[in-house]
Amino acid sequence: MSIYLSNAQDQLKRIDHLIYVSLKYTRTVDVLKSILKRLIACFDECISGLLELSVDREKIPEIPTNVVARMRTIIELFSHPEIEKLLNFYVMLRKIDKETPIKSNEYRRGVRMSVILKDTVVEVDIDNVEEYFKLAQSFFRICLKIFEVTNETGQDPDLESVIRGVAIDLEFERG
Repeated sequence: MSIYLSNAQDQLKRIDHLIYVSLKYTRTVDVLKSILKRLIACFDECISGLLELSVDREKIPEIPTNVVARMRTIIELFSHPEIEKLLNFYVMLRKIDKETPIKSNEYRRGVRMSVILKDTVVEVDIDNVEEYFKLAQSFFRICLKIFEVTNETGQDPDLESVIRGVAIDLEFERG
C-alpha cells in the first residue's frame, strides 16, 4: 500500500472517531467542519496515490499540482461513472468547506451547518456526514483495489469489476 493510501486510511479512522464519538457528545458545527476537512484530506490522499501509481506505470509524466488538473487526469486515466460521481462529490465538499457556514441547533441532535452554493442551500447534519463518510470509504476502497490489482497483475485493472467488488464488500460489511 502506498504512503498516500496509508494516510487516507488514517484520515478515515479519524473521521470515524469524530462522527461516532466527538460529534455524539459535543454536537457542534466545528466538529462538522473538522469532519469535512478530514473527508477532503482523505480524497486528496487517494487522488495523490492514484496519480503516483500512474507516474510509476509511466501513464503520465508528472503529478499535476492544480486540483482541477489532478481531477481531469484521474478522470482520463480511470474513466468510470462511479469514479466521476465520487470526484464530483469531492468538489462539492471543497466548495462547502470554502463557504462560511450558518450554524443552527448546536448542542442538540439536530446540529446543522448550512452553506449557500450557487443559489442553493446545502445542509450538513449528522445523517449527511455519515453518508459522506460512506462515500469516502467507497472511494478509498476503490483506490486500494486498483493498487492491489495493478501490483498483482502488473496490468491496468478492469474498473467495472473493481467497483462492483467494492460495492459488494461494503454492502456485506454494512449488513
